[in-house]
Amino acid sequence: MRWEDAADIVLVGLLIFYVIRLLRGTRSGQVFLGLGLVMAAYFLAARFEFLTLRYIISSFVGNLMLVVVVLFSADIRRGLARLARFSFTRDNPQTVEAVNEVVRAAFFMAEKRIGALIAFERGVSLGEYVENGCYLGAAVSDRLLLAVFQTSSPIHDGAAIIQEGRLAAVGCFLPLLPSEDNVSRFFGTRHRAAIGLSRETDALVVVVSEERGLVSLVKDGEVVLMMGAGNLRDRLVAYLNLAPPQVAPGRPSGAG
Repeated sequence: MRWEDAADIVLVGLLIFYVIRLLRGTRSGQVFLGLGLVMAAYFLAARFEFLTLRYIISSFVGNLMLVVVVLFSADIRRGLARLARFSFTRDNPQTVEAVNEVVRAAFFMAEKRIGALIAFERGVSLGEYVENGCYLGAAVSDRLLLAVFQTSSPIHDGAAIIQEGRLAAVGCFLPLLPSEDNVSRFFGTRHRAAIGLSRETDALVVVVSEERGLVSLVKDGEVVLMMGAGNLRDRLVAYLNLAPPQVAPGRPSGAG
């Protein structure tokens, strides 16, 4: 065996692993399994000479590439976007300060049972969601976030989106996880919106539950409960590839 053959096998294995990881737990994963069953039926029809079944499936297989593109368009777009993502450490004081402000506000709101949904843009643009919200372009501050998510605020039900360390927009509508998805039965609207966005893009979404008073971080469709301010801050800094100064998160400035 040549070294090229070994490299070829490794690359194909990595490609299969990546596709499985991308589709795991999604509706597309179930569709992919269905396509696999169709292909298995085709080989069985060929083996046992089921002529009618083979003819029907062969007509479907002839358009398989078009079917795959249509069914998996969202997953293909998300996968290509992730492949193009670079993970260089960035020294961005503005984004680091935004992380600190979000962490302070999130745990204060959790203590007061105020629901919130805050998304950090990474490699994939969230411009389409910014456009459907109320544009701000303001510096991120804990007091501003508290004002946005107060229940008396007309935009408290939407999401806040942070781009390049700035609060780009608030009151934004995010793509909800379909109600038929098995995950949706365990979460409310905010968590479903966070999961939906994190599956469509590579965004990080901080969710504050007003019912339970808990803070979660959603990434790639997975919800992880944050056990403290330091836990959330460390994860945000790591996932955003930041080089943070030594600043400890605390209570919101001016919060009583």
